[in-house]
Amino acid sequence: MNYKKIGAIFTHIYTGSGIFLAFWAALALLEKNAPTFFIALAIAVLIDASDGWLARYFNVTKNAPSIDGAMMDNIIDYITYVFLPAIALVVFDILPSNLTWVALFPLGASIYGFSQIHAKADASFVGFPSYWNILVLYLYVLQFSTMWVVFILIFLSVMVFIPIRYLYPTRTRWLQGTTLTLAIIWGVGIIVLCVYPDAAWAKRIAYLSLLYPLYYAIISFMHHQQITKNKKELNPVKLPVE
Repeated sequence: MNYKKIGAIFTHIYTGSGIFLAFWAALALLEKNAPTFFIALAIAVLIDASDGWLARYFNVTKNAPSIDGAMMDNIIDYITYVFLPAIALVVFDILPSNLTWVALFPLGASIYGFSQIHAKADASFVGFPSYWNILVLYLYVLQFSTMWVVFILIFLSVMVFIPIRYLYPTRTRWLQGTTLTLAIIWGVGIIVLCVYPDAAWAKRIAYLSLLYPLYYAIISFMHHQQITKNKKELNPVKLPVE
């Protein structure tokens, strides 16, 4: 067995380890332990962000073809990015008991998003890419009013259905160096928030870190405009000949 095959098998195991982190996060929810919950999901994100590179390097479709790594990845991502964060909205009282049903919006919208054939196209995410785990962290730390929480959850759920191209940081080539550098800096701040979500200074860190999501949203919109323009130039509308 050559090292590529061993690496491909290891990559599948590495991807699959995310389910153990999901289990750890679920146990933390039972105990209402916010730091442990957010730390478990943060480690799951780090695995998700790095396993794609390993899969391509070891060519898992060729060297370990009996396992569908993409399907495994999607199952774990739905649990860690969507399902558990939706439960956290209720467990951590981000949503009051009479508005528990609002958590169904992210769950339903992301089922649609994850099942779309073209959910990832043009080296981009198509529609809001279900970053509910990150959103829940912000909502927990910043403690917005219920009205704002409901508005944000419903608005972003709707955005899942609108086919805007969002940056896929590890695949979108445009401004990739800048995006990844800023993402790493932002990620350090997010990890600090995961470990100390209840600290007195956590809100200040959270507000400061929102600069990256703002950058991400603006650059994603520009990226979408660029793709749309290029497609129109490649496929001009033909007027009927009279």
